[in-house]
Amino acid sequence: MLNSAARPMLNVLFVNSGILGHGVVAKLLEDAAARLPDMTATHVNLSHDLTVRDRVVRRLLCARLAPAAGWAANVDLARWRRQMHAGLLAARRIAAAEQRQRFDLLHFHTQATAYASLRRMNRVPAIVSIDATERQASDEMTSGLSRATYGANVRHDGLVFRAASAVTATSQWAARDLAATYPDCAAKVRVMPYPARLDGFDPAWLSGRADRAPGEPVRFLFMGGDFPRKGGPLLIRAWRDAGFGGRAVLDLVTDWPLDAESLPDGIHVVRDVKPYTARWFDLWRRADVFVMPTRREAFGMVFQEAAIAGVPAIGTAINAIPELIDDGVTGLLVRPEHGRDLIGAMRACVESADLRLRMGAAARHRMLAIASPDRYAATLHDLIEDLVHTHAPQPV
Repeated sequence: MLNSAARPMLNVLFVNSGILGHGVVAKLLEDAAARLPDMTATHVNLSHDLTVRDRVVRRLLCARLAPAAGWAANVDLARWRRQMHAGLLAARRIAAAEQRQRFDLLHFHTQATAYASLRRMNRVPAIVSIDATERQASDEMTSGLSRATYGANVRHDGLVFRAASAVTATSQWAARDLAATYPDCAAKVRVMPYPARLDGFDPAWLSGRADRAPGEPVRFLFMGGDFPRKGGPLLIRAWRDAGFGGRAVLDLVTDWPLDAESLPDGIHVVRDVKPYTARWFDLWRRADVFVMPTRREAFGMVFQEAAIAGVPAIGTAINAIPELIDDGVTGLLVRPEHGRDLIGAMRACVESADLRLRMGAAARHRMLAIASPDRYAATLHDLIEDLVHTHAPQPV
Protein backbone atom coordinates (compact mmCIF):
# COMPACT_ATOMS: atom_id res chain seq x y z
CA MET A 1 0.00 0.00 0.00
CA LEU A 2 1.16 3.55 -0.73
CA ASN A 3 2.32 5.79 2.09
CA SER A 4 0.84 9.24 2.54
CA ALA A 5 0.79 11.96 5.16
CA ALA A 6 -2.49 12.83 6.87
CA ARG A 7 -4.67 14.78 4.44
CA PRO A 8 -8.33 15.03 3.48
CA MET A 9 -9.64 11.96 1.69
CA LEU A 10 -10.27 12.45 -2.01
CA ASN A 11 -13.44 11.01 -3.55
CA VAL A 12 -12.86 9.45 -6.97
CA LEU A 13 -15.58 8.03 -9.22
CA PHE A 14 -14.51 5.28 -11.63
CA VAL A 15 -16.85 4.69 -14.60
CA ASN A 16 -16.42 1.61 -16.79
CA SER A 17 -18.51 0.31 -19.68
CA GLY A 18 -18.15 -3.24 -18.37
CA ILE A 19 -18.56 -4.82 -21.81
CA LEU A 20 -16.34 -7.69 -22.98
CA GLY A 21 -12.77 -7.24 -21.72
CA HIS A 22 -13.63 -3.95 -20.06
CA GLY A 23 -15.29 -5.94 -17.31
CA VAL A 24 -11.87 -7.38 -16.46
CA VAL A 25 -10.39 -3.87 -16.58
CA ALA A 26 -13.06 -2.72 -14.12
CA LYS A 27 -11.84 -5.32 -11.63
CA LEU A 28 -8.21 -4.34 -12.19
CA LEU A 29 -9.10 -0.70 -11.52
CA GLU A 30 -10.99 -1.68 -8.39
CA ASP A 31 -7.88 -3.48 -7.17
CA ALA A 32 -5.69 -0.48 -8.03
CA ALA A 33 -8.04 1.95 -6.28
CA ALA A 34 -7.93 -0.20 -3.15
CA ARG A 35 -4.19 0.54 -2.98
CA LEU A 36 -4.79 4.31 -2.71
CA PRO A 37 -4.91 4.94 1.05
CA ASP A 38 -5.96 8.59 0.99
CA MET A 39 -8.70 8.18 -1.61
CA THR A 40 -12.22 6.81 -1.46
CA ALA A 41 -13.25 5.10 -4.69
CA THR A 42 -16.77 4.62 -6.01
CA HIS A 43 -17.15 2.29 -8.99
CA VAL A 44 -19.87 2.38 -11.66
CA ASN A 45 -20.05 -0.57 -14.06
CA LEU A 46 -22.49 0.29 -16.84
CA SER A 47 -23.21 -3.38 -17.53
CA HIS A 48 -24.55 -3.92 -14.02
CA ASP A 49 -27.90 -3.04 -12.42
CA LEU A 50 -29.68 -2.21 -15.68
CA THR A 51 -33.28 -1.10 -15.20
CA VAL A 52 -36.13 -1.80 -17.61
CA ARG A 53 -35.77 1.77 -18.83
CA ASP A 54 -32.04 1.28 -19.40
CA ARG A 55 -32.70 -1.82 -21.48
CA VAL A 56 -35.40 -0.15 -23.56
CA VAL A 57 -33.20 2.87 -24.27
CA ARG A 58 -30.31 0.58 -25.20
CA ARG A 59 -32.48 -1.39 -27.62
CA LEU A 60 -33.72 1.79 -29.31
CA LEU A 61 -30.38 3.59 -29.52
CA CYS A 62 -28.28 0.58 -30.46
CA ALA A 63 -30.58 -1.07 -33.03
CA ARG A 64 -28.60 -2.08 -36.10
CA LEU A 65 -30.09 -0.78 -39.35
CA ALA A 66 -27.22 -1.60 -41.72
CA PRO A 67 -24.75 -4.48 -42.21
CA ALA A 68 -22.12 -5.10 -39.54
CA ALA A 69 -19.50 -5.93 -42.18
CA GLY A 70 -18.77 -5.22 -45.83
CA TRP A 71 -18.59 -2.07 -47.90
CA ALA A 72 -21.72 -0.55 -46.30
CA ALA A 73 -20.85 -1.44 -42.71
CA ASN A 74 -21.85 1.17 -40.14
CA VAL A 75 -23.63 3.49 -42.59
CA ASP A 76 -26.36 3.68 -39.94
CA LEU A 77 -23.75 5.11 -37.52
CA ALA A 78 -24.40 2.14 -35.24
CA ARG A 79 -21.01 2.44 -33.58
CA TRP A 80 -21.49 6.12 -32.71
CA ARG A 81 -24.98 5.39 -31.40
CA ARG A 82 -23.63 2.60 -29.19
CA GLN A 83 -20.88 4.87 -27.91
CA MET A 84 -23.36 7.67 -27.28
CA HIS A 85 -25.63 5.25 -25.44
CA ALA A 86 -22.74 4.37 -23.12
CA GLY A 87 -22.10 8.05 -22.55
CA LEU A 88 -25.74 8.84 -21.77
CA LEU A 89 -26.07 5.90 -19.40
CA ALA A 90 -22.85 6.95 -17.68
CA ALA A 91 -24.11 10.52 -17.30
CA ARG A 92 -27.30 9.29 -15.62
CA ARG A 93 -25.35 7.02 -13.26
CA ILE A 94 -22.90 9.81 -12.40
CA ALA A 95 -25.75 12.23 -11.67
CA ALA A 96 -27.30 9.67 -9.32
CA ALA A 97 -23.97 9.13 -7.56
CA GLU A 98 -23.49 12.89 -7.19
CA GLN A 99 -26.76 13.06 -5.26
CA ARG A 100 -25.05 11.04 -2.54
CA GLN A 101 -21.62 12.68 -2.47
CA ARG A 102 -19.28 15.13 -4.15
CA PHE A 103 -16.46 13.78 -6.27
CA ASP A 104 -13.02 15.34 -6.59
CA LEU A 105 -12.17 13.50 -9.80
CA LEU A 106 -13.83 11.34 -12.46
CA HIS A 107 -12.11 8.40 -14.16
CA PHE A 108 -13.66 7.15 -17.42
CA HIS A 109 -12.82 3.89 -19.19
CA THR A 110 -13.07 4.09 -22.11
CA GLN A 111 -13.70 7.45 -23.82
CA ALA A 112 -17.25 6.56 -24.89
CA THR A 113 -18.37 6.60 -21.26
CA ALA A 114 -17.51 10.32 -21.21
CA TYR A 115 -19.37 11.25 -24.41
CA ALA A 116 -22.27 12.90 -22.55
CA SER A 117 -20.25 14.37 -19.66
CA LEU A 118 -18.38 17.21 -21.35
CA ARG A 119 -19.90 19.97 -19.21
CA ARG A 120 -19.37 17.94 -16.06
CA MET A 121 -15.69 17.53 -17.03
CA ASN A 122 -15.48 21.33 -17.14
CA ARG A 123 -16.38 21.41 -13.45
CA VAL A 124 -14.60 18.30 -12.18
CA PRO A 125 -11.11 17.11 -13.20
CA ALA A 126 -11.33 13.94 -15.27
CA ILE A 127 -9.02 11.18 -16.46
CA VAL A 128 -10.03 9.39 -19.66
CA SER A 129 -8.49 5.94 -20.08
CA ILE A 130 -8.25 4.47 -23.60
CA ASP A 131 -6.93 1.37 -25.31
CA ALA A 132 -7.41 2.79 -28.84
CA THR A 133 -8.75 5.85 -30.60
CA GLU A 134 -11.82 5.71 -32.78
CA ARG A 135 -9.63 6.66 -35.72
CA GLN A 136 -7.66 3.47 -35.10
CA ALA A 137 -10.92 1.53 -34.83
CA SER A 138 -11.91 2.83 -38.26
CA ASP A 139 -8.89 1.08 -39.78
CA GLU A 140 -10.74 -2.21 -39.32
CA MET A 141 -13.36 -1.15 -41.87
CA THR A 142 -12.93 -2.60 -45.35
CA SER A 143 -14.19 0.27 -47.54
CA GLY A 144 -13.73 4.01 -47.77
CA LEU A 145 -17.42 4.52 -47.12
CA SER A 146 -17.47 2.47 -43.93
CA ARG A 147 -14.30 4.17 -42.68
CA ALA A 148 -15.88 7.57 -43.33
CA THR A 149 -18.82 6.66 -41.09
CA TYR A 150 -16.44 6.74 -38.12
CA GLY A 151 -16.05 10.49 -38.59
CA ALA A 152 -18.68 11.19 -35.93
CA ASN A 153 -16.80 9.02 -33.45
CA VAL A 154 -13.46 10.63 -34.26
CA ARG A 155 -14.92 14.11 -33.74
CA HIS A 156 -16.59 13.10 -30.49
CA ASP A 157 -13.33 11.57 -29.27
CA GLY A 158 -11.72 14.95 -29.82
CA LEU A 159 -14.34 16.71 -27.70
CA VAL A 160 -13.73 14.24 -24.87
CA PHE A 161 -9.94 14.44 -25.03
CA ARG A 162 -10.03 18.24 -25.02
CA ALA A 163 -12.36 18.30 -22.02
CA ALA A 164 -10.27 15.77 -20.09
CA SER A 165 -7.63 16.88 -17.63
CA ALA A 166 -5.51 13.87 -18.59
CA VAL A 167 -5.68 10.91 -20.94
CA THR A 168 -4.08 7.58 -20.05
CA ALA A 169 -3.33 5.22 -22.93
CA THR A 170 -2.59 1.55 -22.39
CA SER A 171 0.08 1.56 -25.11
CA GLN A 172 2.49 3.72 -27.05
CA TRP A 173 0.53 2.66 -30.14
CA ALA A 174 -2.65 4.33 -28.88
CA ALA A 175 -0.80 7.33 -27.46
CA ARG A 176 0.98 8.04 -30.75
CA ASP A 177 -2.24 8.00 -32.72
CA LEU A 178 -4.01 10.28 -30.25
CA ALA A 179 -1.15 12.77 -30.41
CA ALA A 180 -1.10 12.65 -34.22
CA THR A 181 -4.87 12.97 -34.61
CA TYR A 182 -5.35 15.58 -31.88
CA PRO A 183 -2.02 17.48 -31.59
CA ASP A 184 -3.53 19.94 -29.12
CA CYS A 185 -4.11 17.05 -26.70
CA ALA A 186 -0.66 15.46 -26.97
CA ALA A 187 0.63 16.97 -23.73
CA LYS A 188 -2.21 15.36 -21.76
CA VAL A 189 -1.35 11.79 -22.73
CA ARG A 190 0.41 9.36 -20.41
CA VAL A 191 1.13 5.73 -21.25
CA MET A 192 -0.06 3.36 -18.50
CA PRO A 193 -0.31 -0.32 -19.47
CA TYR A 194 -3.00 -2.20 -17.59
CA PRO A 195 -1.76 -3.62 -14.30
CA ALA A 196 -1.27 -7.37 -14.46
CA ARG A 197 -3.18 -9.52 -12.02
CA LEU A 198 -0.72 -11.57 -9.95
CA ASP A 199 -2.95 -13.54 -7.58
CA GLY A 200 -3.33 -17.16 -8.63
CA PHE A 201 -0.26 -17.27 -10.89
CA ASP A 202 2.30 -19.38 -9.03
CA PRO A 203 5.98 -18.66 -9.83
CA ALA A 204 6.66 -22.35 -9.14
CA TRP A 205 4.93 -23.19 -12.43
CA LEU A 206 8.20 -22.29 -14.17
CA SER A 207 10.19 -24.98 -12.40
CA GLY A 208 7.31 -27.41 -12.88
CA ARG A 209 7.59 -27.01 -16.65
CA ALA A 210 11.34 -27.56 -16.49
CA ASP A 211 10.79 -30.84 -14.65
CA ARG A 212 8.46 -32.32 -17.26
CA ALA A 213 9.57 -35.48 -19.04
CA PRO A 214 11.46 -34.83 -22.31
CA GLY A 215 9.04 -36.89 -24.40
CA GLU A 216 5.89 -35.27 -23.05
CA PRO A 217 3.84 -33.48 -25.75
CA VAL A 218 4.26 -29.70 -25.85
CA ARG A 219 1.02 -28.10 -24.71
CA PHE A 220 -0.18 -25.03 -26.62
CA LEU A 221 -3.00 -22.87 -25.26
CA PHE A 222 -5.41 -20.58 -27.14
CA MET A 223 -8.05 -18.43 -25.43
CA GLY A 224 -10.57 -16.35 -27.36
CA GLY A 225 -14.30 -15.86 -27.34
CA ASP A 226 -14.53 -14.31 -30.82
CA PHE A 227 -12.80 -17.24 -32.51
CA PRO A 228 -12.49 -15.79 -36.05
CA ARG A 229 -11.25 -12.38 -34.88
CA LYS A 230 -8.71 -13.97 -32.56
CA GLY A 231 -7.21 -15.95 -35.45
CA GLY A 232 -8.65 -19.33 -34.53
CA PRO A 233 -9.33 -20.57 -38.10
CA LEU A 234 -5.78 -19.67 -39.16
CA LEU A 235 -4.41 -21.52 -36.14
CA ILE A 236 -6.36 -24.68 -36.99
CA ARG A 237 -5.16 -24.58 -40.62
CA ALA A 238 -1.56 -24.07 -39.54
CA TRP A 239 -1.80 -26.93 -37.04
CA ARG A 240 -3.19 -29.25 -39.70
CA ASP A 241 -0.57 -28.25 -42.28
CA ALA A 242 2.31 -28.69 -39.81
CA GLY A 243 1.11 -32.05 -38.52
CA PHE A 244 1.90 -31.28 -34.90
CA GLY A 245 -0.59 -33.84 -33.58
CA GLY A 246 2.05 -36.43 -32.68
CA ARG A 247 4.35 -34.08 -30.77
CA ALA A 248 2.05 -31.43 -29.32
CA VAL A 249 -1.48 -30.73 -28.14
CA LEU A 250 -3.54 -27.57 -28.50
CA ASP A 251 -6.24 -26.55 -26.03
CA LEU A 252 -8.75 -24.21 -27.70
CA VAL A 253 -10.52 -22.38 -24.88
CA THR A 254 -13.58 -20.92 -26.56
CA ASP A 255 -17.36 -21.20 -26.58
CA TRP A 256 -17.44 -20.55 -30.33
CA PRO A 257 -19.46 -23.29 -32.12
CA LEU A 258 -16.78 -25.64 -33.45
CA ASP A 259 -17.20 -29.16 -34.76
CA ALA A 260 -14.77 -31.02 -32.52
CA GLU A 261 -14.97 -34.13 -34.70
CA SER A 262 -13.53 -32.30 -37.71
CA LEU A 263 -10.49 -30.87 -35.91
CA PRO A 264 -6.97 -32.20 -36.58
CA ASP A 265 -5.28 -34.62 -34.19
CA GLY A 266 -4.03 -33.01 -31.01
CA ILE A 267 -6.63 -30.24 -30.81
CA HIS A 268 -9.07 -30.22 -27.90
CA VAL A 269 -11.93 -27.74 -27.45
CA VAL A 270 -12.37 -26.58 -23.85
CA ARG A 271 -15.69 -24.86 -23.16
CA ASP A 272 -17.37 -22.99 -20.31
CA VAL A 273 -14.18 -21.67 -18.73
CA LYS A 274 -14.58 -18.49 -16.69
CA PRO A 275 -11.58 -16.19 -16.11
CA TYR A 276 -9.80 -16.42 -12.77
CA THR A 277 -11.46 -19.70 -11.78
CA ALA A 278 -9.51 -22.76 -10.64
CA ARG A 279 -10.06 -24.39 -14.03
CA TRP A 280 -8.78 -21.30 -15.85
CA PHE A 281 -5.64 -21.11 -13.73
CA ASP A 282 -5.00 -24.83 -14.24
CA LEU A 283 -4.97 -24.35 -18.01
CA TRP A 284 -2.24 -21.73 -17.58
CA ARG A 285 -0.31 -23.99 -15.21
CA ARG A 286 -0.32 -26.85 -17.72
CA ALA A 287 0.50 -24.70 -20.78
CA ASP A 288 3.95 -24.57 -22.36
CA VAL A 289 3.15 -21.94 -25.01
CA PHE A 290 0.30 -19.48 -25.53
CA VAL A 291 -0.69 -18.82 -29.15
CA MET A 292 -3.21 -16.33 -30.51
CA PRO A 293 -2.64 -15.06 -34.07
CA THR A 294 -5.32 -12.40 -33.71
CA ARG A 295 -6.48 -10.34 -36.68
CA ARG A 296 -7.63 -7.37 -34.60
CA GLU A 297 -6.63 -6.49 -31.08
CA ALA A 298 -6.22 -3.09 -29.46
CA PHE A 299 -4.13 -4.27 -26.51
CA GLY A 300 -4.46 -7.95 -25.61
CA MET A 301 -4.55 -8.43 -21.83
CA VAL A 302 -4.32 -12.17 -22.41
CA PHE A 303 -0.69 -11.68 -23.45
CA GLN A 304 -0.07 -10.06 -20.06
CA GLU A 305 -1.68 -13.06 -18.40
CA ALA A 306 0.51 -15.44 -20.40
CA ALA A 307 3.61 -13.56 -19.30
CA ILE A 308 2.65 -13.57 -15.63
CA ALA A 309 2.00 -17.32 -15.95
CA GLY A 310 5.57 -17.69 -17.21
CA VAL A 311 4.34 -18.88 -20.60
CA PRO A 312 5.97 -17.62 -23.83
CA ALA A 313 3.47 -16.19 -26.30
CA ILE A 314 3.10 -16.31 -30.06
CA GLY A 315 1.15 -13.29 -31.27
CA THR A 316 0.57 -11.09 -34.28
CA ALA A 317 2.83 -8.10 -34.94
CA ILE A 318 -0.03 -5.58 -34.95
CA ASN A 319 -1.11 -2.60 -32.85
CA ALA A 320 0.07 -2.82 -29.22
CA ILE A 321 1.01 -6.50 -29.24
CA PRO A 322 4.72 -5.85 -29.98
CA GLU A 323 4.77 -3.83 -26.75
CA LEU A 324 3.64 -6.93 -24.84
CA ILE A 325 5.77 -9.54 -26.65
CA ASP A 326 9.48 -8.81 -27.00
CA ASP A 327 10.12 -10.81 -30.17
CA GLY A 328 12.65 -13.58 -29.61
CA VAL A 329 13.00 -12.70 -25.93
CA THR A 330 9.61 -13.24 -24.28
CA GLY A 331 7.82 -14.81 -27.23
CA LEU A 332 7.54 -14.75 -30.99
CA LEU A 333 5.74 -12.34 -33.32
CA VAL A 334 4.24 -13.40 -36.64
CA ARG A 335 2.81 -11.47 -39.55
CA PRO A 336 -0.99 -11.22 -39.63
CA GLU A 337 -2.78 -13.94 -41.61
CA HIS A 338 0.58 -15.58 -42.38
CA GLY A 339 0.32 -19.33 -41.93
CA ARG A 340 3.98 -20.08 -42.65
CA ASP A 341 5.12 -17.60 -40.01
CA LEU A 342 2.78 -19.20 -37.52
CA ILE A 343 3.94 -22.73 -38.32
CA GLY A 344 7.57 -21.63 -38.00
CA ALA A 345 6.99 -20.03 -34.61
CA MET A 346 5.12 -23.04 -33.25
CA ARG A 347 7.72 -25.45 -34.64
CA ALA A 348 10.52 -23.51 -32.94
CA CYS A 349 8.69 -23.91 -29.62
CA VAL A 350 7.98 -27.60 -30.19
CA GLU A 351 11.61 -28.36 -30.99
CA SER A 352 13.29 -26.47 -28.14
CA ALA A 353 12.34 -26.82 -24.49
CA ASP A 354 15.23 -24.48 -23.65
CA LEU A 355 13.73 -21.75 -25.86
CA ARG A 356 10.30 -22.17 -24.27
CA LEU A 357 11.62 -22.05 -20.72
CA ARG A 358 13.96 -19.14 -21.38
CA MET A 359 11.28 -17.02 -23.04
CA GLY A 360 8.71 -17.91 -20.38
CA ALA A 361 10.98 -16.83 -17.52
CA ALA A 362 11.90 -13.62 -19.37
CA ALA A 363 8.23 -12.88 -20.05
CA ARG A 364 7.29 -13.08 -16.38
CA HIS A 365 10.28 -10.99 -15.30
CA ARG A 366 9.53 -8.28 -17.88
CA MET A 367 5.79 -8.12 -17.18
CA LEU A 368 6.35 -7.84 -13.44
CA ALA A 369 8.49 -4.80 -14.20
CA ILE A 370 6.22 -2.98 -16.66
CA ALA A 371 2.78 -3.97 -15.34
CA SER A 372 3.28 -4.17 -11.60
CA PRO A 373 0.01 -3.42 -9.74
CA ASP A 374 1.96 -1.39 -7.16
CA ARG A 375 3.64 0.66 -9.88
CA TYR A 376 0.31 1.27 -11.63
CA ALA A 377 -1.36 2.32 -8.38
CA ALA A 378 1.49 4.68 -7.49
CA THR A 379 1.39 6.32 -10.93
CA LEU A 380 -2.40 6.67 -10.80
CA HIS A 381 -2.19 8.08 -7.27
CA ASP A 382 0.31 10.76 -8.30
CA LEU A 383 -1.71 11.67 -11.38
CA ILE A 384 -4.95 12.05 -9.43
CA GLU A 385 -3.28 14.21 -6.79
CA ASP A 386 -1.67 16.38 -9.45
CA LEU A 387 -4.95 16.94 -11.28
CA VAL A 388 -7.02 17.60 -8.17
CA HIS A 389 -4.56 19.94 -6.50
CA THR A 390 -2.83 21.76 -9.35
CA HIS A 391 -4.78 21.39 -12.61
CA ALA A 392 -7.83 23.43 -13.44
CA PRO A 393 -10.43 21.69 -15.65
CA GLN A 394 -10.20 22.66 -19.30
CA PRO A 395 -13.01 24.65 -20.97
CA VAL A 396 -15.23 22.79 -23.41
